[in-house]
Amino acid sequence: MKKKLIALFVAAGMILSVVSCGNKTAEESSQTEETTAVTTAVREETPAETTVTELVEPDYPVLAADENSITFNDGDDLYTAHCDGYKNFEDDESDCRLSVAEYKGERQLKIEVLDFDEKSGMYKVPKIVFDVDELVGSENLSKVKSFSCDITQVAAGEFEGEDGEMLFVPGNLMGTFGSVLGEDCDEWYEPTGSSNSYAKEEWNFEWEYLHVEGKWLIKGFVDGTENSTLVFLRWGIPNQADIYLDNLTFYDEDGNSIPIVYTPGMASEGTEASPEETEISPEDTQEDTEVSSDEEKSEEDTE
Repeated sequence: MKKKLIALFVAAGMILSVVSCGNKTAEESSQTEETTAVTTAVREETPAETTVTELVEPDYPVLAADENSITFNDGDDLYTAHCDGYKNFEDDESDCRLSVAEYKGERQLKIEVLDFDEKSGMYKVPKIVFDVDELVGSENLSKVKSFSCDITQVAAGEFEGEDGEMLFVPGNLMGTFGSVLGEDCDEWYEPTGSSNSYAKEEWNFEWEYLHVEGKWLIKGFVDGTENSTLVFLRWGIPNQADIYLDNLTFYDEDGNSIPIVYTPGMASEGTEASPEETEISPEDTQEDTEVSSDEEKSEEDTE
């Protein structure tokens, strides 16, 4: 009998023990679940760390000039530069103001684009003409086989981005260099190379820079002509930005720079334009530019 009672007590104790253990485990499990839920919630509420890269403005390049480069360092002479205003700037060409100004410690030819086309929402195309026959001498025109030039575009007014943010940036710098040549100076030809279609964009800083080169491979200037020109064009853009040209240099077939015979102050009639007269209008297409340039030259020859 005693043995049976002892066995019953032992069995009861084991059952209580199991129940007790079962209750403890359930409690611990519940506490663990609550702790996990709280930890997860805290993690979800804590924002992920983000790394912000600070933009650093690049150094302005050191503009390397050749001994025969036009550097605009010897006064305010424009070295024959003037604006091409086909149809009195009523077409796509923009009226411009030309001057010699310093930027980043360098005196350069400054081009201020003045005309804004409300219909297209773009500043029109500046066309800046250089009289190559006066710069290198009419008798030396056939020696000219290539050229190089430095271009800097600088923000001059705010531009509203697609998100509504106001930006003070130069935006797109796109365009070409062309030339009017031939025996009658009535042919349009774009020197091949980067000058044929230059392009760059800057949406973070105030300025952008390009070094452009071009070669006359198929057509060339003719000795003895008096209206042989090199023309700079920048396509229209929605934001206001000034352009600086510097270190215009001409080279022969061996890559040697050609001396500039033009003397500051000897600008011929029609090239010494005052700031008010120096204005240009943009061209929408390269093809249109060729037509206008040819037509303008034809009109001049007729006159």
